[in-house]
Amino acid sequence: MNTSTFVYGAELQGRGTPTSADLAFGCFTTVIGIVAFFGAILNFYLIKNVKGFHNAFGFFWAARTVGELGSDFVYGTYTGPITILQPTNIPPTLSIVAYHFAFTFTYIQCIMHWAVAINRLVAVWFPVYYRMIFNKKLCIAVVVAICAKALIVVSLFIVFPCNHIGYSPRFHENVFVRCSAELARNYSRISHVLYKACFSVACAGTGVINLITFSKIAHIRITSQLVYNSKDFKRDVRLFTLGVVQDICMTVVVAAIIICNNDERAPTVGVLLSYDGLVFIYIINTISMAMFNPDCRRFLRRKLNHISPAPATYRSSERCF
Repeated sequence: MNTSTFVYGAELQGRGTPTSADLAFGCFTTVIGIVAFFGAILNFYLIKNVKGFHNAFGFFWAARTVGELGSDFVYGTYTGPITILQPTNIPPTLSIVAYHFAFTFTYIQCIMHWAVAINRLVAVWFPVYYRMIFNKKLCIAVVVAICAKALIVVSLFIVFPCNHIGYSPRFHENVFVRCSAELARNYSRISHVLYKACFSVACAGTGVINLITFSKIAHIRITSQLVYNSKDFKRDVRLFTLGVVQDICMTVVVAAIIICNNDERAPTVGVLLSYDGLVFIYIINTISMAMFNPDCRRFLRRKLNHISPAPATYRSSERCF
């Protein structure tokens, strides 16, 4: 790159006139961001009102859902709209701060998967000690520690210069922001390391934990029909399944992020998986809770039946005109 033509943050500017692809991608991103945001609100409503979530798992799942909201908000109010509009005067700091904001919340929900997996392992393997281990103080300490770690991690982008990432409406992707024309690399070392760490700890790590939990479920299924068919155990299995579905989806998305590595030349499928895929799995989370969890499904059905207007009835002496 010629130093005389170098402009800091040029990667983050729009093309001025949106193309059909810009409009399609921008509308899609805006819609799924808004849908996922209200889906997260529904998750909070279910966690608050469904008794099966009034435990440590529900507390962790609520904290994980908070992580969803940050990305949902950025997608629905910033990245989607600027992709549609393609402005050419975007302040680089705005795009960088938006990325840091979304990354902080994404990191929280990513690491919360690990906490949820440990929670399910204890519930299945050591049900007698579950409440004693996952008491209120421990649950709060875990969530606070993860949130504090997220803030420390995102501060690394500031501590180590020339590692910023921001959203580019032209490339429909988070891209590396060059700090000088002489810089040889075209990627952020910080994000590259952090994505791999998240994949190892929150994705691969939870995968191993879930396999251990599943082995216990399979063992109980074979050796004790009484325990397997008990109400509490079936609830634990349902909550375990809910977490596993999200872990599988998250693994696919994080792997796509690592492969694309904020590359401006990433293929369309890679962009969809590594960018919109993150919020799309949040929508899958809401669908899993609302439609495939019997407790949530029964609660929502009762609420819908309660607000549905009752059919009008008339006494035989009345006429209907």
